[in-house]
Amino acid sequence: MSAPPVPPLGRRVRRGCLGCLGQLALLFVLGAAAITAIDFVFAPWSFYFGGNFHVVPVWQGAARLHASSGDFTLYLWMSPTPGGRTFNLPAFRGWGALCTPRGERYPLRVSAGMLEHPGTDTNGKEMRIELYRRPWYWAWTGTWDRRPRLTLRGRWRNPDLVMDDGGTLSIAFLPDGRLYDGPVKDQPRARETLQVVLREVPWTAWHSDCRAVP
Repeated sequence: MSAPPVPPLGRRVRRGCLGCLGQLALLFVLGAAAITAIDFVFAPWSFYFGGNFHVVPVWQGAARLHASSGDFTLYLWMSPTPGGRTFNLPAFRGWGALCTPRGERYPLRVSAGMLEHPGTDTNGKEMRIELYRRPWYWAWTGTWDRRPRLTLRGRWRNPDLVMDDGGTLSIAFLPDGRLYDGPVKDQPRARETLQVVLREVPWTAWHSDCRAVP
């Protein structure tokens, strides 16, 4: 029986895609670890939201909004992003979802910020959160209707984030719970201001039917 051929000198034996996948996985883990380390140095507060330490600087919460048009459910998650232009204050990006009394679910982009540097203690610190609709096809269309748009303002009251909507939910939705998508000039005026108490929830809540709110 003849011996198997020996590959020419200077050429490496190909090992298929398995070796490449292993290297990519290692690079991904190292990259995630490096980003987490950078956040721990420059954004230590992001690991202590709600008074609890988080291994990963991501916080996810949910709230039930009791409006005259029915109960809405809001989910969101956020993580630190390079600071705002003014005084490099803490800033966040993330995603959310708003479930309506009619069973509709709107994906929302989250943009948030704090008005002071909290150190590692966020309790009592003020936050502002902007949410607006961003559908899955946004990257291909360039422009889209960003309604509903919500603005939340409030403070951390550990372990919760206690805010109000400034009437923005009642501006976005009609009394029967339908989203107003008519001319902007005819947009309804605020009818009520709602309290929004965001409580930390596990990631599994994102796959719920909009009822898994503590």
